[in-house]
Amino acid sequence: MVKRFLMSLVLTAILIFTPLFAVSVPALKGRVNDYAKIIRDSDEREIEEYLAGLEQSTGIQIAVLTMPSLDGEDIASFGIKVADKWQLGDKEKDNGALLLVAYAEHDLRIEVGDGLEGSLTDAKCGLILRNVIVPEFKNGNYSAGIKKGVMNMGGIVSGDESAVSRSVREGESSGSSSDLIPAFICVIWLFLFMSAISAGTRRGRRRGRYYHNGNTIAWIAADAALRSMMRGSGSGHSHSSGGFGGFSGGGGHFSGGGASAHW
Repeated sequence: MVKRFLMSLVLTAILIFTPLFAVSVPALKGRVNDYAKIIRDSDEREIEEYLAGLEQSTGIQIAVLTMPSLDGEDIASFGIKVADKWQLGDKEKDNGALLLVAYAEHDLRIEVGDGLEGSLTDAKCGLILRNVIVPEFKNGNYSAGIKKGVMNMGGIVSGDESAVSRSVREGESSGSSSDLIPAFICVIWLFLFMSAISAGTRRGRRRGRYYHNGNTIAWIAADAALRSMMRGSGSGHSHSSGGFGGFSGGGGHFSGGGASAHW
């Protein structure tokens, strides 16, 4: 009994004090936040100017964050914490994105605002990480890898194909046909599901029961399935921080879209 009580106390202490030792989200100092000190000064200025120009022309906010370590925290969970605090993008358009580097863990993450998921899809984020950034990082070219990654992100969201690396374009085209397979399966599943619900509601109507509720459930299920299938087709959103000076997020929302990689 005493042993069980002590174990409960230990578990409770872990749950209470673990957040105290978690890595805190750093302050948003600008478009490039190099806390790991892996970006060359010249590249940092170039990236800052490029992202400021991108925001002026499109309203899209992209920021970079490098961390020396996440102390073992999963990069996806930390990325969404950063996104929630920094709120990149406009609050009405959710057109922000984040490139996150965890140096000690050798982890990378692109976090995408809801309004950019139609253009900067999970698949494209994965291609940028694996085909553009990771090869540079494996050779110790961290600054170049980040700059190229940012340029590819900007090229995709702005529609500037010339800024998108060949490896990303070719990877996207080769994967497009295979992407149709799960979508086709979802359509077939949805058709069968709706047919079953429709048959059930017809039987219920003959008995004078459940018709309204059955129809409602069917449409709710259909709406949820279609929203899931079309998740990447959202419209673009934005916020402008005004010129090349001070920079801050505009209330943009993130739901976990993006991709992670390891080098």
